[in-house]
Amino acid sequence: MLIEELYLYNILAFLMTAVGILFLFQRFNISSILGYLVAGIFIGPHVLNIISNPQETHFLGELGVIALLFTLGLDLPFQRLKSLQKHVFGIGLPQVLLTGACFTGIAFWMGFSSGAAVLLGAALSLSSTAMVLQVLNDRRELATRFGRVSFSVLLFQDLMVVLLLILATSLGLEGSSVFEELSYAAFKTILALTLIIGLGRFVFRPFYRAISIHKNSELFMGTTFLLVLGMGYITDTLGLSMELGAFLAGILLAETEYRHQVEADIQPFRGLLLGIFFISVGMEIDIETLFNNFSTVMLFLSLVVVIKAFLVFGIARIFKLGNFTSLRVALLLAGGGEFVFVIFSPSVAEKLLSPETLSLLFLVVTLSMALTPLLAFLGKQLEDKFQIREVPGLPHLSPPEGEDVLKNHIIIAGFGRVGQMLADILDARLIHYVAVDVDMNRIAEGRAQGRPVFYGDVKNVEVLKAIGAENAKAIVITLNHVPSSVRAVTIVRRYFPDIPVCVRIKDHKHRDKLANSGAHLVVPETVEPTIQLAGSVLNLMEVPGDEIDQIITKFRRRVEE
Repeated sequence: MLIEELYLYNILAFLMTAVGILFLFQRFNISSILGYLVAGIFIGPHVLNIISNPQETHFLGELGVIALLFTLGLDLPFQRLKSLQKHVFGIGLPQVLLTGACFTGIAFWMGFSSGAAVLLGAALSLSSTAMVLQVLNDRRELATRFGRVSFSVLLFQDLMVVLLLILATSLGLEGSSVFEELSYAAFKTILALTLIIGLGRFVFRPFYRAISIHKNSELFMGTTFLLVLGMGYITDTLGLSMELGAFLAGILLAETEYRHQVEADIQPFRGLLLGIFFISVGMEIDIETLFNNFSTVMLFLSLVVVIKAFLVFGIARIFKLGNFTSLRVALLLAGGGEFVFVIFSPSVAEKLLSPETLSLLFLVVTLSMALTPLLAFLGKQLEDKFQIREVPGLPHLSPPEGEDVLKNHIIIAGFGRVGQMLADILDARLIHYVAVDVDMNRIAEGRAQGRPVFYGDVKNVEVLKAIGAENAKAIVITLNHVPSSVRAVTIVRRYFPDIPVCVRIKDHKHRDKLANSGAHLVVPETVEPTIQLAGSVLNLMEVPGDEIDQIITKFRRRVEE
């Protein structure tokens, strides 16, 4: 077969498989990522042998890896890291260190070289960002407390990929120790991130501003692809990996106000390229190895899931998260991640691992990723069965011990229809908020969805203090009763004069009265003014204007549908 025909054949095989599997798995509401892995196994050389040599499709998988790492980099603006820093560094850092150290010790005890043991332990400490986020989005649990904590840990893990990709390219060099390689990799990581911040703020922001003036989508997209591939080429030339360049390009653009437009431009390609990556990974998995080493694979699979879940649960409890929040985070992050396949690329794996060991590693990680939706479901069932629900009659419910939303957060007074709509918009941006109401049905409904809703009368200054009003960014009052709203505004202005107060009313008749009470913003009750209210709150949270427009446009479209 001619080389051109071979490429076309492989591309057609990939596309037909990707489209067919995605259609089938979506119909049965099964994770598409799991479907791509299964598809790769079947079309690969170990089952149907449609593609007999996976190396011939390596360039397709490389495109998928680049797309994956670039989009993950886009999700790592330092503003987001700062807003979630308590859990990003408080739970994410010890999780990676302790889990990595544990797996490194096991690998070293099994006879691996020091370099291979360190890289193997660090890689197994990572969870599947793609799988976990898909589970959270499908279940609409990303903005819940355990969802935010899980997302924060994943952010730190993604940040560690920079270090691991640099370390993977330097391990195995003659005349260097693991400590020297780790130190050198850490130094280059800090240097790279510092350079990225500077380039993003002082070079690419004005550069993209000049590009956007022309309002040419082709020019904008071409510039993005040039940046991604150019960064990949530079890092590859410097002896690092092309994947690292793509990841750094994403982080660089995350520091500009154009990252959402870039994300929207690449979105149609991202899912398909990501699917191609997982198909290429599946092609490397040998089912025969699973059958021949079934007990060994199951042993290591159990070991990985149990150790990670135990350590994550323990760290979460140390940081005073609730038992069920800790349990759900632990189960969700217990599996392995796709970065194992990226870190142990063929060029790295041949220096450190035998083909048999690599095949076993890929099998264990793949099966652990496949367990992620099941583990998430198990956590939900355990929480629903054993968690004690709030009951009417309590004067007010304080936020649970260790709640981290009591600083720079939004207070929503009244969790009716308008309050819930506002909470939906804040959830979309992962902005912390606390809602209070006196209707136990609304509270129970909100708590069942994992939302921070508590019993309390906003007109009581002690309730306001209990929900952190002195540290709040703004207070939004959505009460139906106008005199109650006026009284609430008066109390807030008297005891917390520096906090902006936004009020929703049913009509215009009482606007002046509320404004005279000290409210910063008073809007009548319709959908559009509610959206305007949410935009004002997002602005108070210093969210970039283009991001506010995107969130509100998406929410308005959903309301219309």
